[in-house]
Amino acid sequence: MIVSRPQTGTITSFVLFLLITIIVVAMNVLVILQTNHAAWYNYAVVVILTPIGLFVFYKIFISYKVLSLGNNQIQIDLPVLRQSKKYPIEQIQQWTEMTVKTGKKSEYKELKIAFNDGRKINIGLREYTEYARIVQYLAQKASRKKAL
Repeated sequence: MIVSRPQTGTITSFVLFLLITIIVVAMNVLVILQTNHAAWYNYAVVVILTPIGLFVFYKIFISYKVLSLGNNQIQIDLPVLRQSKKYPIEQIQQWTEMTVKTGKKSEYKELKIAFNDGRKINIGLREYTEYARIVQYLAQKASRKKAL
């Protein structure tokens, strides 16, 4: 059984980003509330950082997913939302691995899996554990469903 979840480093960096965002937004809100004529940049910081912080909070923490692959099925668990869905390998519509060269020696890899019911999941190499094993499992069990 292959179990893949977001890497600890990824979660840690986003928690740090969210803490800094909350502090900066809170400081600017305090300035706006305490001053009769706050500067324009105080409003700009609040207007720009609040949606960014909420988006990151949703994408990383609310949609936190754990993937389990084995016994010819894929299970997607969303622990925060208390949802779980199992898909047999036959319900994979297609899967593809995208590779982008980002520098001289580094590259970004992302695995996209689309299911027959319309659900899609994306897994990044540096974002999730067991990435190589997932690709190997899909190549072995669902090689005909791989998009070119």
